[in-house]
Amino acid sequence: MEQQKTEMSEVQVILNDPSFQKILANIALQTSESQQKINKEAENYLQELYTEHQPVANTLFMEAVQYILGRGYDKTIDVNPLEIKKLTKLMRQHPIAFVLTHKSYIDLLVLALVMARHGLPLPYLFAGINLDFFGTGQIARKNGVVFIRRSFKDNPVYKATLRHYIASLLKKQANFMWALEGTR
Repeated sequence: MEQQKTEMSEVQVILNDPSFQKILANIALQTSESQQKINKEAENYLQELYTEHQPVANTLFMEAVQYILGRGYDKTIDVNPLEIKKLTKLMRQHPIAFVLTHKSYIDLLVLALVMARHGLPLPYLFAGINLDFFGTGQIARKNGVVFIRRSFKDNPVYKATLRHYIASLLKKQANFMWALEGTR
């Protein structure tokens, strides 16, 4: 219950940002819709997009990743300590975008595991909304997964909401990770 209140208040803070309200007012004007309807639509999209990193969920997920990877691969992951130091320094100064290929999900898991092992903040991960199904979606949202619709080119409210949500995460020095594929 407390988690839902925190999530709702975070969504409200993002929704009520004056710069976002200005964008939504312009969309209402352009589409001849009421400001109230556009705000409600944006709020629904923010609730759909909203995610966070919960430490307990992150720890449990990283333990599961380590177990799963350990079943098929060597448990030792070779890293260059100098590169980890450089990454740590860079992450303190700027948000980082880790862009990987979509050949397998193993790269995403290994990178997240290496970061967790070295005490680095876990990035937010972008995933298609088709992966948001019962059970998986709830766990993923507690581990920083942002589910994005596959198509929204004709939806100005969704586009504006997604941009503003990402901008709000960037203001908090959030890091991101996603795998490129055909339509992303």
